[in-house]
Amino acid sequence: MSRNLTAAIQAGRSDLRIYLAIIVFFASSAQIAVARQGSSGDGESPVYRAMEIFPLVAQHVHGSTIVELPNGDLLAAWFQGSGERWADDVAIMGARLRAGGDAWSKPFVMADVPGFPDINPILFLDPHKRLWLMWYTVLANQWETSLPKYRISEDYDGPDGPPKWSWQDVLHVKPGDPAERGIQPSDRFVKSVERQVAEYGRYIREIDKPAGAQATDRMLQMWKAWGQDLLSKARGENMMRRGRLYDEAGRYTEQQLGYPYFRRVGWQTKNKAVIVDGNRIIVPLYSDGFSFSLMAITDDCGETWQFSEPLVGPGNIQPTIAEKSDGTLVAYMRDNGPPPQRLHMAASKDKGLIWGPVRDSELPNPGSGADLVTLRNGHWVLAYNDTESGRHSLAVSISADEGKTWAHTRHLELDTRARRTATSSAYPSIIQGQDGTLHVVYSYHHSDRKGGPNKTIKYAQFNEAWVMRDAVDY
Repeated sequence: MSRNLTAAIQAGRSDLRIYLAIIVFFASSAQIAVARQGSSGDGESPVYRAMEIFPLVAQHVHGSTIVELPNGDLLAAWFQGSGERWADDVAIMGARLRAGGDAWSKPFVMADVPGFPDINPILFLDPHKRLWLMWYTVLANQWETSLPKYRISEDYDGPDGPPKWSWQDVLHVKPGDPAERGIQPSDRFVKSVERQVAEYGRYIREIDKPAGAQATDRMLQMWKAWGQDLLSKARGENMMRRGRLYDEAGRYTEQQLGYPYFRRVGWQTKNKAVIVDGNRIIVPLYSDGFSFSLMAITDDCGETWQFSEPLVGPGNIQPTIAEKSDGTLVAYMRDNGPPPQRLHMAASKDKGLIWGPVRDSELPNPGSGADLVTLRNGHWVLAYNDTESGRHSLAVSISADEGKTWAHTRHLELDTRARRTATSSAYPSIIQGQDGTLHVVYSYHHSDRKGGPNKTIKYAQFNEAWVMRDAVDY
């Protein structure tokens, strides 16, 4: 072969490489442009993909969370072991999906207290772009003994392993007034529970009128017993000790008083933190012991914490928060109480410290976790089980009017088989990525494959146009 011909072929290969590089560049740009076109869904092409984060396992995997890192990578976490609070081998696991990638890394350990169950991780970035992992350790195999913890990382862009943690601490929850010598009758936490128990009793009288006097009376009797239990726990009556009862002048008499052990432990995580006004971090908490919710708030990235008044209702737990254009925060909560099975709601106009009354929404809930995200265009997107019974139907709904209506709904999963065989899809976590698309992770459990590998965490990415599109469900 002549030198001239060889040179020509080499030049041709070089031109071909340049040509292919140009094609790849413009194709990638086109894909990014599709995802970034107006986030209202108008003129936007539907985007959807889904995959299992890891192959099916026989262990219990649940309570997943997801965060997008500044470099575009996704990091997911969940808890995994032979059970939940009963299982001392449960650990927090994680995996990564590289920006532009099509497969998740092999799972790795994110946190593990040997010999104790570690449950319900949440991931989020604080205003300084530090990565937070929060979860809780169950000290005595009962939810009431949960102890919330957190880790912080500033070095989380490594290869396929866990972040490098630079700080770890316990979140010490201290709602209400100090109680060094016993809980006082004027304690803010006690007074808030008292007020809200009374308010909810009046609410029952209003909403149950159409059901008749007998039904209303039954519900009121149930609520009276429930309310007395809540007040007993709030007053610390499960830990009565010698204390000092103070009067307005500061004088005191010694007598038996309750101590705040119960209300300072047992707080649990489920949904991601939200950041308001650029620096306030609000971490939604709940207590299965009280069966109501609370917000942990820091204005200095965890140096100090304060706690909201409790959000009291019949079994309103696992809050998730949306934000209105006027700054009002709206919490939607799982319904672990009596019928009707609806997501509970409450609102705050002071950035999360004081919350309005807990009330039923119109959105169904079968006693399962839900999660919200406020999009940059102001829309709210809710991921939830849209039924009153069972976890076989997992939907996403869009509200363009801050929760007044939910005009667009589409299913991520819908299994119409009998309940004993239908696949359970539940406990979603949802975020909006830098490119405007939505990312969801959720538990994916095959009920018809008992005795073998049957559980994983599933991941889906889509945009508003996919939800709004008139088509069959995937």
